[in-house]
Amino acid sequence: MIRTDPTPPNIRKEPLMIHSHAALMPALVLLAVSVLSGCATLAPDTRDELGPQQAGDRLQVRCATNLTPEHRVELDAIDSMMASSHNYAALARLEALPFSTQQHWLRWAQLLAQVDQLDYSQDVYRQIAEACGSAEAYHGLGVVSVKAGRIEAGLDALSTAKALEPASADIRNDFGVVLMEAGFYGQAAFELRTAYELSGGKDSTGRSMVAAYYLHGGETSVARVRRELGLDDELVAAGIEFSKRFAGGS
Repeated sequence: MIRTDPTPPNIRKEPLMIHSHAALMPALVLLAVSVLSGCATLAPDTRDELGPQQAGDRLQVRCATNLTPEHRVELDAIDSMMASSHNYAALARLEALPFSTQQHWLRWAQLLAQVDQLDYSQDVYRQIAEACGSAEAYHGLGVVSVKAGRIEAGLDALSTAKALEPASADIRNDFGVVLMEAGFYGQAAFELRTAYELSGGKDSTGRSMVAAYYLHGGETSVARVRRELGLDDELVAAGIEFSKRFAGGS
């Protein structure tokens, strides 16, 4: 502390000086309280505009979904970097922005997984899901949980995501693939056929669907779904080959 009293420490102060300092104390205390009170008042508004690295252990997730034109430009730039596999640079750029919407938080969790921060990503997705209750958050939580080897937790999260958004082809597809990994081939076939029809016949989803039908009922089941949906030979062959990845499921 800076000394304001010019009197050397080895010289006894006069009583009058002591009384003068004592008289100043109430004013100094009031000033300190006023400053601290002002800081406390400003803290929440300031914290809302900070990136997640300043938020502490419990994230101050914002669940807003309305994107301004500025937000769209920001997120489009991040998406472009991710599409080019520049995930580390995308993460650095994203963390320089204020996290004003749920989409900013979801991109952050997604990028953490892309740079192999799976535990951190899972924790972020969980907090977004708890705060916002969105299908996207539970979907991401499920996918990252599976990547981290937590199959049961992944299935739980993906089941919740499906319940929240049952017409999402992406959610149904990922749920079906994880069901195959867990050995639930019949349920996987149901989910993947639903995803295939919702996606308008997407080849990657069709391949997974054929794999599930093959694992559940062999060539007979594949022949039936092929006839019903008009699948071509190439897709069927790719699905049967893909099924080898899951054949060890229980």
